[in-house]
Amino acid sequence: MNVLFTDVMTVYNHFRSGDTEGWTRSVVRGVQWSHNKTEMTVVEGVQAETKAEKITVDFQRNYGNKPYLPPDEYRKLPPEQNSAYWTLDAKSGQDVIVLGETEQEIDRRYRLSQLKKDFQYAVTVTSVSDNRNRMRLKNIKVVGK
Repeated sequence: MNVLFTDVMTVYNHFRSGDTEGWTRSVVRGVQWSHNKTEMTVVEGVQAETKAEKITVDFQRNYGNKPYLPPDEYRKLPPEQNSAYWTLDAKSGQDVIVLGETEQEIDRRYRLSQLKKDFQYAVTVTSVSDNRNRMRLKNIKVVGK
């Protein structure tokens, strides 16, 4: 294991197929999680400061994770195949990541809002940079808020 990528995260991928909607949980190892990084944004001349969680997922080594699929491919999967893969989808605004390994499944009894209340570092994926095509340091960088 790389000494830089010692964190673990749990990814909750949102899926929708016809009338079926839900979240699939995946535990991902080989992660580096940085807390409360400040981001500056300017909208219509107004500057705002927000806190964001920044996560880097190492793809250089094998950590025993499920296979990763790009979001477009993951969205095409039938619901019965979702649990075999994971993704990081900023476009949907529905994927959530949690620092650490969680056992909670999101369903009718345990809602996404409760997950965010129960875990200090539960954030929605807002940005993804896929750097897996590099010769070295293959990774995906994620921002969550």
